[in-house]
Amino acid sequence: MSESRFCLLIVDSCTALYRTDFSGRGELSARQAHLGKFLRTLQRLADEFGIAVVITNQVMSNPDASAGPYAANEKKPVGGNILAHASTTRLQLKKARC
Repeated sequence: MSESRFCLLIVDSCTALYRTDFSGRGELSARQAHLGKFLRTLQRLADEFGIAVVITNQVMSNPDASAGPYAANEKKPVGGNILAHASTTRLQLKKARC
């Protein structure tokens, strides 16, 4: 990046490798700590080189969300608060029902 000019960095499914390498609740804190370091590195790259960083992520079903009649969303993003606090803008794309 220091030799050429880039405008955009895309990270596809940032939590996929963390979900396979760190399995179970016993490794949850290690996974979240490593994910936090990764996201801070992306933020430093964005700040240093003036680029936009787009991260795609996985979602998982949230059975608690469908408890009431006014359930907002049945799915939530993987990565927890670490990922939520590292992002500045979040978009959720849904497939339209036909």
